[in-house]
Amino acid sequence: MDRDRALQHFLYYLPHHPALDGRSPITVLLGHTAPYAELVGHIQHMAASQDTLRFTAMALDESPTEALADAIVASDLFILFYDASTLANPRAEGPPFIRALQPVISEHWRKSLLFKDYGDYFYDTFSVEPERVADLNAALIRRMSEGEVLTFSDVHGSRFDASLRALKKWTNINGVGNYDLAPGEIATHSETINGHVKFVGTFLGTIPFARKYGVLESPLELWIENSTISRIATDVPGLEQDFSKYLDANPSNRRIEELGIGTNEGVKRLYARNAGFEERHCGLHLGLGGGAKGSHHLDLIFDSGTLAVDGRVVFDDRTGYVV
Repeated sequence: MDRDRALQHFLYYLPHHPALDGRSPITVLLGHTAPYAELVGHIQHMAASQDTLRFTAMALDESPTEALADAIVASDLFILFYDASTLANPRAEGPPFIRALQPVISEHWRKSLLFKDYGDYFYDTFSVEPERVADLNAALIRRMSEGEVLTFSDVHGSRFDASLRALKKWTNINGVGNYDLAPGEIATHSETINGHVKFVGTFLGTIPFARKYGVLESPLELWIENSTISRIATDVPGLEQDFSKYLDANPSNRRIEELGIGTNEGVKRLYARNAGFEERHCGLHLGLGGGAKGSHHLDLIFDSGTLAVDGRVVFDDRTGYVV
């Protein structure tokens, strides 16, 4: 994989962040921990010949909180590279320096980019040509708008159907104009998902399912009625109890609040890092919760499967996209 090319793509997307609104020059704070120092240096080197992007780097785990907070306020955009879920003793609210900065991060979230737990997979995330991502997303949305029924199935015996005529508008995450710069996803909400799936894949959310269970090999079965999970079953030790506790904590947690399709062909597999880039993995993910106060959004990212519109396959994990 060409890392220079990946960073060129990243720098292409960066000025399109909604917080920047055509500004030039752009002042960008790169906050990072030691494992990301090489990546940050690589970004600065790649941007050295550009007049529009002016980067300042600061160590998140070494710089005084007040200095970091002042730099965040002064920047047009701040980008934080750090690990949380992949640490030896992770906490849901993040490492100490993030907890200390949380008030200023929350206040200025519109100009924030958080690359948490990405590691070297940052390069994979931006490895695909922006034109390819944009064209694929647009083609999928167009195909969905022309169809009647979306069907998901896989080799484990999963199947559900959803009416394409009853969907909300698709969100197009192609890296241009998105608050989350990582490209490669379309997403919507459906009230008409019905079927039985045997989920094999990994999780993404504030509750540490990914860290505890990794990438599932034995399925978590979900019975879905009108986009609500009515019953579950699994042979994975502890998972049925943990997942039931999550579902019962809030009525929204049983609801499929997001029907998502990853389109980033640079994300080759799932790693259970609880990192945002895994949501861009090609194929289906279902987002539970987040639709009501007190609920927690939890993505179930499927490792494999087939998506079809009116019986015509548009994605198969073995052959990729055909649109």
